[in-house]
Amino acid sequence: MLSENRLHRINKIPVYRASIIIYEEMNVMSELQIAWLELITVGGIGVILALSGVIINIIAKRQNKSCTKQTEGIVIQYGFPGDGRTHPIVEYFVDGTCYKAKKKFRGVKRIRISGFPTQVQSKAYEDEKGWLHIKIGPIANLRQLAEQLWSIDSKMTVYYNPNNPKKCYVDRPISGSFTSIMFVLVGMVIIIFSVLVFFLIQL
Repeated sequence: MLSENRLHRINKIPVYRASIIIYEEMNVMSELQIAWLELITVGGIGVILALSGVIINIIAKRQNKSCTKQTEGIVIQYGFPGDGRTHPIVEYFVDGTCYKAKKKFRGVKRIRISGFPTQVQSKAYEDEKGWLHIKIGPIANLRQLAEQLWSIDSKMTVYYNPNNPKKCYVDRPISGSFTSIMFVLVGMVIIIFSVLVFFLIQL
């Protein structure tokens, strides 16, 4: 809306100049609206992603705290979700009921070595923080790597929720996973980007 003083000034100048002023006023308003719309939509997506990462981490910590009982599990097979990843699948019993669980990691760090015609030995190990490190050559046998780390019928400790034995973790609790960290980081980047764009639109 144009103020009364603004309209009074416009009435005293030629029509074509008045039209330009009105257009400029409307244009400024539309730019401000666009800036706010961008901030709310794009910034809102960033907030949702960041909060999702925090919530995932909180849920994981609460679940880990509820796993107060422990039992012995046995490695029965392996999982190969793709992209050079692998994990052991453990079978355990609680009150005569059989359960299965996969060992989770904070994340997987892969090193793929290519371009070597000679043999490059593949290696895999888990560090103290729960990261699985995998070094893969041109020809890699993931099953062989898994067997080196967790042989079939080997024992692993399973911590479970006594009220719901299906809720558990194998060997060690994992919180602050790669997924939750990435959600928070990407969300923060989007929020910062949306704020910068908000001010740039108004320049």
